[in-house]
Amino acid sequence: MQKNNFDFLRFLLAFIVVIGHIIVITGIEEFQSYKYLFNTYISVTGFFCISGFLITKSYFNSRNYKDYIIKRAARLLPAYILIILVCFVFFSQISTYSTSEYFLNTITYKYLAANLTFLNFVQPTLPGVFLKNGIEYPVNGALWTLKIEVGFYILLPLILYILNKRSNKLILLTVIYILSVIYNYYFQYLFAETNNQFYSTLAHQLPAFLSYFSCGIALYYYFDIFIKRKNMLLIVGLIIYSIEYFLKIEILSPLALSFIIFAIAYTNLRVESFAKYGDFSYGIYIYHFPLINLAIYFGFFEKFNPYATSIILIITLLTISYFSWHSLESYFLRKVKSQRTIS
Repeated sequence: MQKNNFDFLRFLLAFIVVIGHIIVITGIEEFQSYKYLFNTYISVTGFFCISGFLITKSYFNSRNYKDYIIKRAARLLPAYILIILVCFVFFSQISTYSTSEYFLNTITYKYLAANLTFLNFVQPTLPGVFLKNGIEYPVNGALWTLKIEVGFYILLPLILYILNKRSNKLILLTVIYILSVIYNYYFQYLFAETNNQFYSTLAHQLPAFLSYFSCGIALYYYFDIFIKRKNMLLIVGLIIYSIEYFLKIEILSPLALSFIIFAIAYTNLRVESFAKYGDFSYGIYIYHFPLINLAIYFGFFEKFNPYATSIILIITLLTISYFSWHSLESYFLRKVKSQRTIS
């Protein structure tokens, strides 16, 4: 399980999300022909498949539940808290409200409280910020997946505890998968019938994505079986995913996407040294949305060539992610690791 291409895949998936959001958020007409090449939903669900596998591995490599939670918190929280606080403080300077009005507004603190507790959907916007960008775009729309990740981190030990009590783990994982698909389709149906946005929000919560996480867990338990048949399963995955994508259904897609991603992760063509300069995928993911919003706010895509603007934005994002990893994220990970060694 050690030699794989997960670092490369996570970077690639994060990069696809960035390009996809540039296309969608800017709404630039000449970008729209690339929209289907940079599908953010496929990338996000691909992350969930990988998380199911890697976080299960992390749990079993932890000494106890506390150790597991500390490791997860050290990886997730520092950069996450930083981006929330930076937006909270510095976006007061681009708000249509005065600085005093901004900091006296209850919505400002509702944003802070909701986002620090991963309830981004409760208050995704700041008062007077990015109004020209379009009301439907929040300050950092990418953060909705983080509450799903956190929910999975919390739920995983219970799932693994029950799994380890059973001789046939595949049955329980299949039940979780099926219930997840049913949950997703049930709330999608209610949304289609009522056009009530609340049902759409529910359809994008953790239960709907347990199908992807459970596939990652299953591939951890049945890793040796998968590796022996990875080439065949890659073909099966590509066929199934292509069919369901064309039919616009999502029944076997989580399983098919898992086959595709893990076949690439464990292909004979290795990109093992990809992350030797750092693991930037998380930083790329959580920092990119506000940067795109800022570029739109300052009119960079209108004033300058949109392709050149996109390239400069991506270079800026990579630079920020680089320094975030080396000065913040890796610091906390090293600190946790050193404390584990001492204790």
